[in-house]
Amino acid sequence: MSNNDNLLLLSLTESGDILIKQNQGKLNVLHIIIDISLSVISCAASYFLYKAIFYIDLLYEWHYNYPVIIAIVVITAALQIIFNRIFDLYRSYRSTRFIFEFTNLVKSGITMFAVLAGVALATSQLATCQLSIFFYFLCYTFLSGSYRFFLRKLLRYMRKKGYNKKTIVMIGLNNCTNNFINKIHSSPDLGYNILGYFGFEPDRKLPQIYLGNFDRLSEYFQLFHPDEALIMLSDKLEPQLGNIVDICESWGVKFSIIPNMFSNFSSRMYISSFDGIPVMSMRKVPLENSFNKFIKRSLDIIISVLMLIILSPLMLMTAVIIKLTSPGKVIFKQERVGVGTKPFVMYKFRSMRTDTEQDLSMTEKNDNRCTPFGRFIRRFSIDELPQLFNVLKGNMSLVGPRPEIPFYVDKFRKSVPLYMVKHYVKPGITGWAQVNDLRGGDTSISERIKYDIYYIENWSVIFDFKILLKTLIKAVFSKNAR
Repeated sequence: MSNNDNLLLLSLTESGDILIKQNQGKLNVLHIIIDISLSVISCAASYFLYKAIFYIDLLYEWHYNYPVIIAIVVITAALQIIFNRIFDLYRSYRSTRFIFEFTNLVKSGITMFAVLAGVALATSQLATCQLSIFFYFLCYTFLSGSYRFFLRKLLRYMRKKGYNKKTIVMIGLNNCTNNFINKIHSSPDLGYNILGYFGFEPDRKLPQIYLGNFDRLSEYFQLFHPDEALIMLSDKLEPQLGNIVDICESWGVKFSIIPNMFSNFSSRMYISSFDGIPVMSMRKVPLENSFNKFIKRSLDIIISVLMLIILSPLMLMTAVIIKLTSPGKVIFKQERVGVGTKPFVMYKFRSMRTDTEQDLSMTEKNDNRCTPFGRFIRRFSIDELPQLFNVLKGNMSLVGPRPEIPFYVDKFRKSVPLYMVKHYVKPGITGWAQVNDLRGGDTSISERIKYDIYYIENWSVIFDFKILLKTLIKAVFSKNAR
């Protein structure tokens, strides 16, 4: 079939499929209108909730001054829209998971809460309004989160049925091409439709239609104007990259570049700026963000203090039994490697005999170096509790990749691909690998690193709480706990 035949075939088969295309601008207008409505509803709901619980009529204290009340509601809604915009809630989340959108929504809500509390404090209304402001935060976050969740489900359902499609053409081929095509075909709910590819010559192994060589780009864009072009960059294509970009821009076709080397990386690429110069990074680490760091550190301190208070009787009893049942110190101290490969001293309740402290072998299930009581406290992870002090000191977090001793870090750095990526963040008492039964010397280090990297690149407050909950369940109920 000739290239002209291919173009004609596409005009017949794809015209009906791309009648309805995504229009993010219109969707954003819908988001803003609904967000304003939800903000007003949340204001009313917080008022009635406060009144029902505390039997206090806030509007009565404001003498039912309706112009002032209306002004407060309007300003609140306007601020909510502004913070939603700041936290990137009015963009397409088509190809990302809901957790990322919801995390941004929570950030916007927390910022809104802080600003409203600050205004209330400045106007001497904090004592009266603080719980009402908190109720607003809960109501708006729940309503907006629910709306966005169900809208996402609706849009994905429509895409599965063939609506709301976004059309793509591929320009060039590289090592990522097959993985990309398989991903699009296996995820129809993402709503992408690959029209075909341009290349130096046809590749019979690809299921997509060959649209011709690069000289036909302008002709094709003039006839069809796809939503987006994906440039599969390779060494062979690189000399023509400038000309291809010029053609895309001259026809107003949005384009993205997928470098050949990304087939060697399991993570997502993102673009940042270095004094106005675009910089392409291999990994996006949410905990590099100062706001995220602050939130995680605050939660670490609050939860650690609460746990130390609640668990202090258990920890005291454990220390006494260790002292009575075996000779040696109660607390075992060992150098581990933390964030940025900086060493620190980690604390644990001693669970092994003192004559094995110099043995650097990794721990295993039913380790014969453990004392009888040591096996018990390891079974329920009680031996890890002193690490709460490490968390308070700041060299560990509640959740993160487990730290290793320098000997194994040096060993695995040479033998396990991507091993050192785990040191991008603080190590944790528990982690995503551990709650997925990858704990101890008898598990795969390579598999552990995959889980650690997934955690590093997908961190969120909700993800941390999920891991903490799973850790608690496994510590109490799992038969394979160590």
